[in-house]
Amino acid sequence: MAYVDVPKDLTNIKTKFIGNFTKRQCVCFGLGIIVGFPGYFIIRSFAGTTPAFYSLIAIMAPFFLFGIVEKDGLPLEAYLINFIRHRFAYPQIRLSEVENIYEYYDESMKRDKEIKRIEKLNRKGVKRKNGTTSNAGIKKHARTRK
Repeated sequence: MAYVDVPKDLTNIKTKFIGNFTKRQCVCFGLGIIVGFPGYFIIRSFAGTTPAFYSLIAIMAPFFLFGIVEKDGLPLEAYLINFIRHRFAYPQIRLSEVENIYEYYDESMKRDKEIKRIEKLNRKGVKRKNGTTSNAGIKKHARTRK
């Protein structure tokens, strides 16, 4: 008895139109032939057979590629449009910056040291002749920090 493998993923199966070609492939190959052969005969009339043959290949190749090539489940023109948009129309510019958590820690440590130093100056104070204290140490520090 003959066994036939049945694929489990049916999304990649495409209906065939003529022979082993889909409608898309038939249309692309037909357009390539319609555009390529007149170009071949025009170029052959003044350039010779070899250059005309190479030009035939160059003219028909894009049509054949658009009919055959699929990348990531997309036809070639859709993939190229997405590639052009991603690469050129909407370049990847990162606007966000990385936050350094240690920078905040360093700033808070500096602030805490400054607060402790100011509190220490307030505790010491400057004794006046009448026995009261003033905040001259803080004012002196404020003038030097500017």
